[in-house]
Amino acid sequence: MFLAINEMVHEKSRFALIAVVIVLVSYLVFFLTALAYGLASSYTRALDEWDASGVILSKNANNNIGRSLLFENDYRDLLGEDTAALGVGTATVGADASDDVALFGIDPDSFLGPEVSSGRALASQSEVVVSDELERIGVRLGDAITLQGADSQYTVVGFVDKATFQTAPVIYMTLDAWRAAASEVSGMSAMRDDTTISAIITRGEERGSYVSNRMSWQTMKDFTFALPGYRAQVLTFSLMIGFLIGIAAFVLAIFIYILTMQKKSIFGVLKAEGVSSGFIGWSVMVQVLLLSSGGLIVGLALALLTGSLLAGKVPFAVNALFFSGITMLFLGCAAFGGIASVRSVVKINPVEAIG
Repeated sequence: MFLAINEMVHEKSRFALIAVVIVLVSYLVFFLTALAYGLASSYTRALDEWDASGVILSKNANNNIGRSLLFENDYRDLLGEDTAALGVGTATVGADASDDVALFGIDPDSFLGPEVSSGRALASQSEVVVSDELERIGVRLGDAITLQGADSQYTVVGFVDKATFQTAPVIYMTLDAWRAAASEVSGMSAMRDDTTISAIITRGEERGSYVSNRMSWQTMKDFTFALPGYRAQVLTFSLMIGFLIGIAAFVLAIFIYILTMQKKSIFGVLKAEGVSSGFIGWSVMVQVLLLSSGGLIVGLALALLTGSLLAGKVPFAVNALFFSGITMLFLGCAAFGGIASVRSVVKINPVEAIG
């Protein structure tokens, strides 16, 4: 260890350059991974809280919940302890013309009722519980909010932590309030039906045998991947980040190998003076681990710092499992480059190396 650290102190510029490369590459990978995970999770974060097994939609909806319409005759016999009716729509909050929201009509007593982080749960048709994402446009507890195209006002009685659907903040309201809001926003109040819902969310076993010819059941996973743009987004980011990690890790291994082979003559002198190949090899591995781990720690810290500075502006989310896997892959590739270097060091002939 003394030899490894002493050389790093003596050759500051060379090792600093390698460290900077590791920091920048790891920072890029960590940051892009957090962005991709944040964007993907913002599509389904509100759904994930339900711990649901599947969803029942109308067959002619083409797996699009926004186009699905179910009536009481369709779902009357399906409602129970493990099923819940859901209405889904979109609107724009009157306080901010640029901020679209997802409207979720629910039965507050069902398992779809959100767990509020502040305030309280729904109690009447004139109340809503909203995602805390709306706090950035000035929405506060007790405020009365309106939706563009609708005359009704709703009092905010609670906030839900980061509740989003297809990247839009969610507003939870009762089913009756949702029916009124959806018909007003769409300008089709005259066609309002007091039994309409968008879907039935299920828990437990498969419900395929319980639906009629007008309805179809699918797992929540299949439903999620069928959301517009979700599958393409996940596959695109996964391939991009996967190739980036593979290429960056390979380049890191090459850097470590070249750095070691540049010191071939120095190692030859050490071996001529009686220093064992094992001691030299251990010194190389210590340098690899110090450079790699140090660079990864700094890169991760920079990514987390950037994410905190951009909080609320970009969908940045940390997944400890993904970050751990990236770290292990980088360290493994660096170790591979170090081992390849050590094998070359062991084969060095002191006479040939010294020249």
